[in-house]
Amino acid sequence: MNLSELIRERRSIRKSNSRPVEQELVVELLSSAARLQPPIDAGSWRVVYAGTPEANKRLVDCMLAQMSQSKLGKLIPGKLLDVFKKRFTDIPAHVIVMSTVGPDRLTNDRNYASVCGMMQNFQLLGWERGLGMLWDTESIIQHEGFFKGIGLRKDERFVGILHLGYYDKAPRSRKRTPAEQKWTVFQGHAT
Repeated sequence: MNLSELIRERRSIRKSNSRPVEQELVVELLSSAARLQPPIDAGSWRVVYAGTPEANKRLVDCMLAQMSQSKLGKLIPGKLLDVFKKRFTDIPAHVIVMSTVGPDRLTNDRNYASVCGMMQNFQLLGWERGLGMLWDTESIIQHEGFFKGIGLRKDERFVGILHLGYYDKAPRSRKRTPAEQKWTVFQGHAT
């Protein structure tokens, strides 16, 4: 498969089978993904891997802690929270990605953008190997309890969680927005 086909055919996978995702494969794919990026500072990113049932349960508890404490969360029936927990604990592996906070906004933005590019490369390399992923940045998980639970340091920024699993069937493609609809020609004055 050529690169444009790979990019076009990759899908976000929300439902995976129970086949374990080997930690060695995750490390191999991360190493390959990082090598595909322009040279970046070795300290500009860090990942935390959760790939055992116990680690997944602890991660899900961190993810849902704020939800169950919020006003909205208190209205959610316990059975529905159990469904959320089961959905995420059944995912074979999770990679939590953080970028280093730089001394200025430009460095922050460059670190963050570089890490996002690396995560996209990781997803494409995983897809080539039959490994599906979902990049999760939901605001409901972004709270101090979650950040503390994953070990986010003061000099780091949460980028996202990649939920990893092998899939039995890829979802159909969705309609894409044509590039022409996102295109503006700079005229030298405000549009």
